Amino acid sequence: MFYRVPPLAGRGAPVPWWAKIAAKMVFSRVLPSYELRKRLGIGVHSFATALDGNRALVEADLAWFAALAGRGPASLLELGPGDTIATALFAAAAGVRRIWLMDVGDHASTDMAAYRAIAGRISGDFAAGLDFSDRAALLASLGATYLTGGLADLAVIPDGAVELTLSYTVLEHVRRAEFVPLLAELHRVTAPGGLGHHLVDLMDHLGGGLNNLRWGDAVWEHPAVAGSGFYTNRMDREEITAAAEAVGFETAIPYISRWDAPPAVKLHRQFAGRPPDRLCEASFGLHLRRD
Repeated sequence: MFYRVPPLAGRGAPVPWWAKIAAKMVFSRVLPSYELRKRLGIGVHSFATALDGNRALVEADLAWFAALAGRGPASLLELGPGDTIATALFAAAAGVRRIWLMDVGDHASTDMAAYRAIAGRISGDFAAGLDFSDRAALLASLGATYLTGGLADLAVIPDGAVELTLSYTVLEHVRRAEFVPLLAELHRVTAPGGLGHHLVDLMDHLGGGLNNLRWGDAVWEHPAVAGSGFYTNRMDREEITAAAEAVGFETAIPYISRWDAPPAVKLHRQFAGRPPDRLCEASFGLHLRRD
């Protein structure tokens, strides 16, 4: 399925992309604590204020799995939960018994009142069976584990333990050097017949274009740039799909969003050979399956 991206589709504050890069590089050094930046509303992660949208995505993916498998998944892994462990609530309410949430740091809210409200909106009976004394207790009552050490933490998940893996605008942020190792670990932990759905955003995460293709890897992968909060690995759909297939996954592309023409940008020579039709792709869905 293809759908068109509106002209000049952007994101965030109406500030030029180059000003956002400068601001993010400054803030990442002046305010290195994510918790402090979050309190100030600077550089917060996705879904911090979009829990209803997150619930709809998770429930749609649970239904997709059930339609193919004839039952709901017994176990689930979410990559990059961001500011909330709400996916664990949505999954547990649907009957998922074992849940892992994996991120590169401890960013999820500890606001028990917020989680109690979310659970109450799902079902009063569901909320009554949970322990809201603190986040750790809530996770335990959901059968969930929150991993905050990034790729290395996937080692605690047994081989073939995960039936469904989800991520929403996460894979594009994985450092290029870690991308294939991450996919290999996902393949290891995925059960035979297990599935994954990954929503991948190919836009620049600055202004909704392709300004991230202005530089070569020598600049873009430098720690001073890559650690400043706007990093994307700049892999396109074909590269990502090929990497997934190389580690053993079967792949399918359920949807792609496209621009009518590539956004105007002076490409670095590293990307000058990328065909225009691939430069027109703004985001896509990636389905993975392990035999």
